Amino acid sequence: MRKETDAMTRRTALRLTVLGGASMAARARISTPATASTRADAIPRFTLPLKLPAVLEPTVRTPTQDEYTIVQREAAQEILPGRLTKIWGYQGMFPGPTLRVRRNRPVVIRHTNQLSTHTAVHVHGGVNPPDSDGFAADMVMPGASRTYTHPNRQRAATLWYHDHAMDMTGENVLRGLAGFYIVEDDEEQSLPLPRGPFDVPLLIQDRTFNADGSFAYDTVRHMGFEGEVMLVNGVPWPKMEVSTRKYRFRLLNGSNARLLRLALGNTEPITLIGTDGGLLPAPVTITTLPLAMAERAEVIVDFSRYAVGTQVFLTNALVKSPLTPIMRFDVVKRETDDAQIPARLSDPGFLKRPKTATARTWTFRPTFSLHDLPTPIVWTVNGKRFDPNRCDATVPLGDVELWRFRNEAPVRFVGSPHPTHVHLAHFQILERNGKAPLIHERGWKDTVALDIGEEVLVLLRCEQFRGRYMLHCHNLEHEDHAMMTRFDVT
Repeated sequence: MRKETDAMTRRTALRLTVLGGASMAARARISTPATASTRADAIPRFTLPLKLPAVLEPTVRTPTQDEYTIVQREAAQEILPGRLTKIWGYQGMFPGPTLRVRRNRPVVIRHTNQLSTHTAVHVHGGVNPPDSDGFAADMVMPGASRTYTHPNRQRAATLWYHDHAMDMTGENVLRGLAGFYIVEDDEEQSLPLPRGPFDVPLLIQDRTFNADGSFAYDTVRHMGFEGEVMLVNGVPWPKMEVSTRKYRFRLLNGSNARLLRLALGNTEPITLIGTDGGLLPAPVTITTLPLAMAERAEVIVDFSRYAVGTQVFLTNALVKSPLTPIMRFDVVKRETDDAQIPARLSDPGFLKRPKTATARTWTFRPTFSLHDLPTPIVWTVNGKRFDPNRCDATVPLGDVELWRFRNEAPVRFVGSPHPTHVHLAHFQILERNGKAPLIHERGWKDTVALDIGEEVLVLLRCEQFRGRYMLHCHNLEHEDHAMMTRFDVT
């Protein structure tokens, strides 16, 4: 597999110089020498048990807030049986530890970067002040620390935290800088949903490995990395033993560029209870669940319908290949179940569409530049490359706004899906291609999938904080190659 050149981009080099600099030699050290890749069909499937990320405990609890200390560091981890992989992890773990936090209880996290590259931390789906949002240019340099404050004044929801460093997000996340950030509140915990060991986060990612077990990374000329091995919580094609009862799964597509359409291999129904921004008003029965990169969903799977000894596969229905199966559930014992799925889940507090409002339009499209050879494709928003010093829109605090997202491809063969992510604000999808939103996207969202030629109209309101925020594609290679824009809340 062709390894992308280790040379710094001109934007990153300039940024590091302005911020005090880090040597280009340090940047070069992050790359893995190209070797023959590990054959995916040589990796055992459905033999390794699913692992759950550890829940991180606060280092300090005060009457008013919880305080955490997280170190971003390199470590060796056994992902493939018998081989060690060098990862970059929060606390040296891949995936990073899960943070379970309470609504309206602030969290203060001191991140220290012990890696050889710059980083930034974004709580994806979080409503945070601008200096703690993980703006791409607010980088933590090697050896430095930064303190992030998260007020958690928002609904219970499955969020995640991941790297957001300018020009380096794709590689930083691929090498391990990602973890769950779960907000809980009294409303959600009063419901008889599965809890404790039956409330299971599943981070789905794809990777490719060199023969020595190291990660292989290729941006595919900035089109987006897709791997050859499916991981769940950092385990290749795992199995999970379950009982004959209901389980709540918090699903996250944490891949760089792979789209998912999740389904049970037996096409049995799944109950959708939540989207990016928390619980739906009522449960919805589905058989397939599309998840673009960075999208989350909460579902209930009821294994009481299966006999002990049954094996049920979670699959990606978008591909017909060895990558179709993702993991396997093994029904191993009978167990009583006191969990229920209420007919009414939550009042999401949806916005009302203004009678008169002009939609802001954000167009995602590739452009071409001979100055960027040998890879002339530049991914842009409204025809512009990302510039952290340029504000492309001012948004009044508290105003209800209509935003229109478009995916345009002047030449279809270089077109690509663009999962569109808005920082700070959650949104409601009003229309997809002039019609009603899809059944799985009728709750609060912060990321929406846009296929080539599609158009989505959303309703949003930026609340709580003024300052600079970001809108971007969550194909991480597109993001790293200019498909971001800045808007200021005023």
